[in-house]
Amino acid sequence: MILETGAASNSPTSRRIPKGHRSRAGFSLLEIILVFALIALASSVIIANFTTFLNFDDRIDPEDTLRAAIRSARFQAASERIPASLSFDKESGSLRISNGEQFPLSPEFKNGDGEIRFYLVPPAKGMAPFPDASRSQLETKEVSFAPDRSSSPFAAEIDSGSGSPERIIFDPFSSLVRSPK
Repeated sequence: MILETGAASNSPTSRRIPKGHRSRAGFSLLEIILVFALIALASSVIIANFTTFLNFDDRIDPEDTLRAAIRSARFQAASERIPASLSFDKESGSLRISNGEQFPLSPEFKNGDGEIRFYLVPPAKGMAPFPDASRSQLETKEVSFAPDRSSSPFAAEIDSGSGSPERIIFDPFSSLVRSPK
């Protein structure tokens, strides 16, 4: 076998590239368009999520806030071993516990359009449905929770100012919702 050595083996004439076979150094137009499309798609998703995050304050669910306030009032009554009460404060548009803790609601409650009303419900036997809980008219300004975390059976009516009010019946021994039937 004979090997070429020396300057002749590295000369440009020894390694000629045929005319039809050019080197592919760089990106094609299609690849560049795909990268820009992916960047645009990712940025639109990020911007949409960011604007949703910024507007999250305006969409506080009053039912979730009511449940959180009930859990907090029950916990306060049990931890301090004194009765705690929960009421709706029309001026601030929030739910207030007797220790001063407040649970702000959405803007329609602050503007005076919305309101949360509490109704006492006749007691039931065991886990039986409450009798006429959905039609109870015995309104009360506040709901009291005993140190054993229980309360009188009650229903809360959420009136957001648009549509018909929603009535939720709560179990007297937990923060669970009891079905009206």
